[in-house]
Formats: sequence, structure tokens, C-alpha cells
Amino acid sequence: MKRFASVLAGAATLSALGAVGATEATAQTAGATTSTRTCVTGFEGILRTELCATVDGGQVWLTGYATPVAISWTPQTVSFNLSASVVGGASLGTDAPSVIIPVGGRPVGYVAGTAPCGSTVTGTFSVTNWGWPPSTATVSVPVTC
Repeated sequence: MKRFASVLAGAATLSALGAVGATEATAQTAGATTSTRTCVTGFEGILRTELCATVDGGQVWLTGYATPVAISWTPQTVSFNLSASVVGGASLGTDAPSVIIPVGGRPVGYVAGTAPCGSTVTGTFSVTNWGWPPSTATVSVPVTC
């Protein structure tokens, strides 16, 4: 019985600590500038492509993610292209990495830049291996400051 009471007390303490941690994270987010993250999944060819854009004020970050579709995937080097631009405006940049994609997938490529408030940023992330079916993810996000 004494052991059961100790387990319950420990569980209550962990529960209380978890609630405090969640509250602190919410407070930090609420006090900071508003950051939004938008992710879009592309057509699943041999790899599933996903492109995520994070906007915080006028700053925009784009990161691609590649995950094998087949369970029997053998890690191999794959070529990609990630590009982003302000609609009707300047390019934020491009990244064309060739990286080894493991069975569990991985982040691929990174583009970041500043965009004018009120504009829209469009990004595209795709597999560029010759002979592979297209697998492209495209995201468009508003820049609200």
C-alpha cells in the first residue's frame, strides 16, 4: 500500500511538472512575435517530398523534407532543388543539394530571406534525379507583419 501511494505521488508530481512546462511554452510563444509554419506534401513518387515555410514578421525560412515511400528503401544519394521567391518580386534563393536519404527520411535544403510585408512567398521543392517520377511540393505563404 505504501508503495502504491509513492507511485501515485510521483505520477501527480510529474503531471504537475508537465502542466507547468506546457504553460511556460505557451507563455513564451504568446509573448514573442507571431510565427506561422505551413507545410505542404507533394506527389509521392519514389520519395514523399514536403516543403515547410516559416514566416516571422518579414523573415521567411523554407526547408524541404524527403521520406522514402517504399519500406524496402536502400539509402542512396538523391538530387533535389529548393527555390523560393516573392510573388512578382525577387528570388529569396535556391539550394540544389545531393544528399543521402536514409530509410527514415531527412531534412533537405534550406532557403531564407526577407520579404516585404503584405507580399506572398512561393517555394518549390522537388526531386531532380533523372528517370524518376516527379515528386514536387509547392507552398505559398503570406507575409504579414
